[in-house]
Amino acid sequence: MRLPPLMTALLITSLMLNSPQVTAAKDQDSALLDELRTLVQKSREQQAADRWLQRALDDLVAKYDWPWQRELMYEDFSDGDYTRNPAWQVVQGDFQVIQGQGLASSIKPHEQQKKDEPAPSKSPEDSLGSLVLGALLDKALDTDKTDKKKPSTPSHTDTYTGPNQIRVKANVTNAFAITLALRTSPDNPSQFDIALLQSEKGLYGYRLRIDTNSSGLVELERIRNGRGAIVDSQKLPMNINDGRLHDLTWRQDQDGTATVLLDDKPIIEVRDRAFRDNYPWLQIEHQAGELTIRSVRVDGV
Repeated sequence: MRLPPLMTALLITSLMLNSPQVTAAKDQDSALLDELRTLVQKSREQQAADRWLQRALDDLVAKYDWPWQRELMYEDFSDGDYTRNPAWQVVQGDFQVIQGQGLASSIKPHEQQKKDEPAPSKSPEDSLGSLVLGALLDKALDTDKTDKKKPSTPSHTDTYTGPNQIRVKANVTNAFAITLALRTSPDNPSQFDIALLQSEKGLYGYRLRIDTNSSGLVELERIRNGRGAIVDSQKLPMNINDGRLHDLTWRQDQDGTATVLLDDKPIIEVRDRAFRDNYPWLQIEHQAGELTIRSVRVDGV
């Protein structure tokens, strides 16, 4: 059976695109990709190809149309030390590397902490002593009007309830693709953020929020002058609290189109061009539950 000229051109172009000689030359790759993209669009408009062929050609364009050609950072924590190559900095809380699993963070639910902590028993004498001591302290504070109140700081005996926060200087370009392979717990759903920040203070940038509870949520937030505004919000399409690894991808094109995918399934696609500068800092903040990050990959332009 003889194929129509347009379909023949499409097939020839796709074969050329897969040849070793062409893939070795970036300029030829780009030219062929542009030609293939044009032909695929023309085929779609004229309905010149069968449905299966059109889908295959669309997949071929998507496979090679990857503008983020430069790997900016890759981390799989296989060296057991998150403080070097690259050097992650713990802003607050606690992280640890579990060999063969990745970077782990655990935050116990606050209510459960209260239940687990034994309540101190008080005798009548203790209660009376506390009342007398409290009265004396109140009187001393009332008589000393010139003293300025100092902000209270938690004592060392207080139980830390999060969030855990860690960051790395990744120098992410304005157009980027970030992929995290992560795992959450079936017994303790997780809430965490991934942020791209334009300064160490974190006053400007973007934040991707993930909540894996039963009413799971994915939110893309724009940060201006330290304040967040939601760009888009979608329900998490699947339950990922199964103890398995899942790929979370957050990418942004040069035209400002941001896409969030979970296991290659799109969740968010929205255009926002609030910032044109790069993002020196990549930050992960874990607010609740169990979270393990197996790897982090950042590609740029």
